[in-house]
Amino acid sequence: MDGMTIKRGDIFIAALDPVVGHEISKTRPVIIVSNDIGNIYSSTVTVLPITSKNLEKIYPFELFLPRDITGLSKDSKGKADQIRTLDKARLLKRVGGLDRELIKKADKAIRIHLNI
Repeated sequence: MDGMTIKRGDIFIAALDPVVGHEISKTRPVIIVSNDIGNIYSSTVTVLPITSKNLEKIYPFELFLPRDITGLSKDSKGKADQIRTLDKARLLKRVGGLDRELIKKADKAIRIHLNI
């Protein structure tokens, strides 16, 4: 990921393995939720993993991600209950992004999950 600009709201493919227990796994899309100053200077980013499974139920700590807005290949959801910090080396490529409304929804899902 050297030299690539990473911005809050970007969607990247990330290699999440290895994991432990119930952590979401595999190589999958993630939403960058860390701030842009940190995204420039830190070697890590904070992300919400994305899944295209179980879309019939979107919990308050999740957000629906329509493919026509995000650039994802399928409608999906972001999972604030699986928020995590990754080394930038786990980011493979940028595949899309959130608009302002979806970033607000991601912020709300994070606040609900963390009770802040």
